[in-house]
Amino acid sequence: MKAEKIPKIPMGYEMETFKDLPKDVITHMPFIIFAPNRPVIGGEVYVPMHFLYIFKNLDVFSQDGYENGHVFDEMPPNSTLTFKSNFKEEVGYSVIRTTYYFNVKLGRETLKFKMNISESDKVKYNLANRDNRLPLANGVSMAFTPEFFTEECDVNIPPPPTA
Repeated sequence: MKAEKIPKIPMGYEMETFKDLPKDVITHMPFIIFAPNRPVIGGEVYVPMHFLYIFKNLDVFSQDGYENGHVFDEMPPNSTLTFKSNFKEEVGYSVIRTTYYFNVKLGRETLKFKMNISESDKVKYNLANRDNRLPLANGVSMAFTPEFFTEECDVNIPPPPTA
């Protein structure tokens, strides 16, 4: 059995300049932007994907160890980028701004995102953030859209350009 990769350094950095950021900017969903430019890396063409996630009171890690600038020639396991988070009250408003590069051959593939967090950390988070709670395992959802913390969200990688 493959040994579990244990992340060592939390992702993201604190947004001190945005200390008055409105609470509703924390949507519990990442913002995903595929850039129109197509950089060439090692003779292959790639689609840059910008991943932006704004959060508070969490340490967030890439569960699979993918760092900013990671180049994907194949889809990640289960076509899913998985993150892990732990409640940490002293973490203020923070942002993860990461760029991943996907080979254009992966165009039209579905990429999923998943955030893992324990139920006990969800409860701690909810007690500290009463206006912006995470849904708990009892199935009661507080949003009308899929949430990063309860299920996988997915996007399609843009197809290769046609000339």
